[in-house]
Amino acid sequence: MDKKAYTEKEKLVLVSLVKEYGACIENKKTDGTSIQEKQNAWEKIASYYNAQPDINIHRTSKQLKKLWDNLKQR
Repeated sequence: MDKKAYTEKEKLVLVSLVKEYGACIENKKTDGTSIQEKQNAWEKIASYYNAQPDINIHRTSKQLKKLWDNLKQR
């Protein structure tokens, strides 16, 4: 796993992608269907994120979710 810090550009890309899936990933429900939908949304976000031309380091959905959680806390 790569431990490189995120650039401001990478953070902005993530925020813009999360806005598209915000209703799904911020859903407070914890039933099996909702959890699966959240995982699928994070996989799509990771796929779109890594497809961006300005992104040099590929990140996993788990890494991006952790970054999002950290950004929300700030």
